[in-house]
Amino acid sequence: MKRCIEWMPLPSNWMVIEVLTLEETIQLILKHKSEYERKDILKFIEEKRQELGPEVVNDESAAMIVARELGIDLHQASPKARLRVKDISEDIRNVALTAKVVNVGTVRTFSRSGGGEGKVASIIVADESGRIRIAMWDDQTVAVSEGGINVGDVVQIRGAYVKKGMRDALELNLGRMGNIRIIDDHEMEDLDFDVPESQTVKMNDLQDGAFDVNLVVKIGKIFNLSTFTRKSDGSEGKVLSIIGADETGSARLVFWDKYAEEMQDAKEGEVIKITGGRTKAGRYGDVEFHTTRASKVERKLKEKIDAVEVSAGAPASEPLGRKDISELTADMRDVDIEGKVARIFPFKSFERDGKEGKVQNLIVADESGTTRVTFWNDDVDIIVDLQEEDVIRIKHGYVKEGFRGGIEFHVGRRAEIKINPKGSKLAKLDLSGVSLETITRAGRVMIGDIDAESEGQTVEVCGIVVGVGQVCPVYQACPSCRKKVEDRDGKYICSVCGEVKKPEPRMLYKVTLDDGSGSIRVTLFGETGEELLQMTAQEAFDLISKSENNQAPIEQNTDKMLGRYIAIQGRVTKYKDSVDVAASGLDFADPVEEIKRMKQNVADMLD
Repeated sequence: MKRCIEWMPLPSNWMVIEVLTLEETIQLILKHKSEYERKDILKFIEEKRQELGPEVVNDESAAMIVARELGIDLHQASPKARLRVKDISEDIRNVALTAKVVNVGTVRTFSRSGGGEGKVASIIVADESGRIRIAMWDDQTVAVSEGGINVGDVVQIRGAYVKKGMRDALELNLGRMGNIRIIDDHEMEDLDFDVPESQTVKMNDLQDGAFDVNLVVKIGKIFNLSTFTRKSDGSEGKVLSIIGADETGSARLVFWDKYAEEMQDAKEGEVIKITGGRTKAGRYGDVEFHTTRASKVERKLKEKIDAVEVSAGAPASEPLGRKDISELTADMRDVDIEGKVARIFPFKSFERDGKEGKVQNLIVADESGTTRVTFWNDDVDIIVDLQEEDVIRIKHGYVKEGFRGGIEFHVGRRAEIKINPKGSKLAKLDLSGVSLETITRAGRVMIGDIDAESEGQTVEVCGIVVGVGQVCPVYQACPSCRKKVEDRDGKYICSVCGEVKKPEPRMLYKVTLDDGSGSIRVTLFGETGEELLQMTAQEAFDLISKSENNQAPIEQNTDKMLGRYIAIQGRVTKYKDSVDVAASGLDFADPVEEIKRMKQNVADMLD
């Protein structure tokens, strides 16, 4: 039987206490003491107030005392307070909810804007009507950090308020007087609540973001166990992956810590059942199944599964084979390309989870177009002698949307790389007219046609630079994920990768572009910003350090940028009432050729 524990936002301890409304307490008394009528209960409450002092005890407190004196367990959940997840809206105040815990997150610390450190943790709860996230703050997080709440518990939440969270989804936050307690097994008999059953699903039905999922699979491939150091507390973690399959498909199953250890002796062909897992998007855009601390793994089942055949390294799927660069689209997986190297960027080192990594980018081209190709870690060593004009063939890569737009081809763990393959038709490809910018799938538009409804679209605009923002054009960035790092007591901290030993300067500034139909602000990042400013981020950073003037790079090169005729590829963004373009590519356009192109477009429309 579970312990009945309630967590209140107190400085250092938990209190076993129940906060009921007056009506809830009255209903609870009437339910268990049917010999009394409502008027009797109200009389008892008034007498108790007079006995203890009406200026000291209110109706709610007096009612709770009366209930206790009548021998009623106030930890019984009140059916009167029963609210379904589907009925929760922003209009509801002081939410009371009974639901099953289907996921428990970790405690995260953060710096408050006014100073000081805060804590936040979240759980996901569900009833027969839906699921919702519960956010817990500061001292309330002890329920998570000390393992008091686990997946499968039925909990009662009181004093919560509704607000919009990520992607405008409604979530509950526990206020200062909010509380959460685990409901005892014997209480379930009197509670109007149907515990949601765990989901047993087939591989082709897996969806991202599901909790409390059960699978029965046949092991098709087993990967080695790996250890790592957690950024949160420095403890050692363990992870092991397998490819599991049933008759409908296959997916990657990820086992953590004790479950990873248990699966080390697993064999291909073994049938296993995993309960209480969760799903999330994987590296290839597919859906992965992950164990949680409430999972259970059953091994060596006798059940027969007519599973699909699993390939040698990733979830079974139909390989896409060789594609022209112009055919690449985001989220393609297991796809092959061949291209001629048009540009090689220097490799960069980074640190993640205490381990050093490497990343390097190329621009490659074929007859249809160009794309950026990204290599990681050991694959960087494979291309160490690669030269521009070499031909490279890559099999089993994947495609994703690049930083600030664009299409990038990534060389994953399964990829096969061959340099200058015999018989390649691309050896004679002329790169002199090839743009070094990656594909953005942008359609050329007039600036005057861009409005709020264009938000999220990838476009190309061409015009004259008529303004340059007078700001510091560089920031200190994480070399791994490119996010801005914070300087905390002499240490550089990335919100994604943790402590960064050596951040790198990165370009970020705005210009105003005008094409005659209108003007628009364009945000330039990284290499696009370097090309227009005509200096690298490191050079700009060094100039700022030497001159002690944050605007020195802009002031020095404004005359070189103003009046330039450029084509920008990027995504339309909206901030407050302003519509901007976040650039992912930049070309220095030829005004004469642009005029010819516009005349031809007009002629085509008249034909």
